Amino acid sequence: MRVLMCALLAAAWMLGGCASHYALAPIAGLGSAGLINDPKQAGRLEKALTDGDIATLLDADIQAKLPTAVAIARLESRCSGYQPHLATIDAEELEAWEKCFDGQSLIRGVHPVSHLALGQESLNIHNLRKAAARMNCELLLVYLQGDSKVDNLNDAAALYWTFVGLWLVPGNVIEQRTVMQALLLDCRTGAILGTATGDSHHKRICPAAMTQISKDKLARQVPGEALADLQTGCKRLLANVVETALAASQTAG
Repeated sequence: MRVLMCALLAAAWMLGGCASHYALAPIAGLGSAGLINDPKQAGRLEKALTDGDIATLLDADIQAKLPTAVAIARLESRCSGYQPHLATIDAEELEAWEKCFDGQSLIRGVHPVSHLALGQESLNIHNLRKAAARMNCELLLVYLQGDSKVDNLNDAAALYWTFVGLWLVPGNVIEQRTVMQALLLDCRTGAILGTATGDSHHKRICPAAMTQISKDKLARQVPGEALADLQTGCKRLLANVVETALAASQTAG
């Protein structure tokens, strides 16, 4: 079998001409998604997210009013240029967010922002703040998930014309990247208290007959890893916000 594989790959290299080189599409960012009306604030946010400046306090003069619950809005966008939409946070993900903030005594739970809370209003930061206020939350965490996928052929795909090649020759290169960008806002003022980013990128090489299985595996693995990465940053971010608010209250007292 090993000899057969080597022979097939050698023949593919000589035949060539089947390879493709499509790149992953750009992934939308919060600063460029049309959610923030102030261009200066949007540019500032986009720079912080691009640089991976996790938990940087963008407005140190604003102190969160604690204790409070945190409203969480999950947004999804296929790629840059597409308008994000409000996505549902399922029970498993909600439990992960609750565990993420479980150690903060001044956080009284996590409330997902749903279409019921948003109503018929358009999707932007101002209306998400109003939805969070309806749920009596002082803090709003908004995060945008962007996914990019590509399926390329390498030179070995030249042997796909044979039945054996479809099952044995690794001629497809499956690639997926998920980026999640989050910002934590003070609902009363709209001030951005901090940002966090989660990222995951994987590539698999497989025969044509196994491409869908490989795509399905990446579709489960990559977003899950990006979310875990994001939650690690958000945990540090919220800890900084709580610490800052406590220090301010002790100074005032």
